Amino acid sequence: MRTILDGIEWLTTADNWGGRNGIGRRLLQHLWYSLLATVAAVLIGLPIGLAIGHTGKGRFVAANLAGLWRAIPTIGIVLLVFRWRPLSVWPVLAALVVLAIPPIVLNTVAGLDSVTADVKDAARGMGLTGRQALWQVEVPNALPLILAGVRSAANQVIATATVAGIVGLGSLGYFIFLASRTQNYAVMAGASIAIIVLVLTVEGAFAILQRVLVSPGVRQRSSRRVRAAGTLPPIPPAAEVSASM
Repeated sequence: MRTILDGIEWLTTADNWGGRNGIGRRLLQHLWYSLLATVAAVLIGLPIGLAIGHTGKGRFVAANLAGLWRAIPTIGIVLLVFRWRPLSVWPVLAALVVLAIPPIVLNTVAGLDSVTADVKDAARGMGLTGRQALWQVEVPNALPLILAGVRSAANQVIATATVAGIVGLGSLGYFIFLASRTQNYAVMAGASIAIIVLVLTVEGAFAILQRVLVSPGVRQRSSRRVRAAGTLPPIPPAAEVSASM
């Protein structure tokens, strides 16, 4: 508990925010790396997920590749690419993009799969082409799950962008790795708290974004599906439990 309090004190001290190695500069680096990686992952993963979810082709291959992709160690990618491009930010961005693509692809496919056959048939009955049905019917209905995938990817990227500190490229990871060498646990705790606050901020931003972009009807249906998926079976009465024993 004392370490956490010391970390909060370090984080809220104004003198620690200025300068070349201040919290402010490292925070901006962390946000910039996270934003670039998330946008790149969306530009790569979203079209792939839309193509697979709309056509139904390649779903098995995509699911297995996504699982294999997730198993690739992020730090390993950073160190491997860093040997090829030393003193460059590209190793960090490449690793973060690799980390962020699977949840975007899988959630996009799952979102399009959640659109019922009746809705798709109605779109075809209205004379919509495949492309029109995708963008006017399927994507709006799948938007809650698509946004959930982007949110998950963004949070993973923010949490993992600390690897930039390993190769001297800043971010809040600079404080974590420097503090681990000097055993300055207050600084380590403060930087960790800052990363947690960033993740919670992203969660709040996506909650607002979902309320703005997703229509109320789709949002309610999505909430019901989530509740139904998370419903536990009823607990049997005590008498039945005793009888079963």
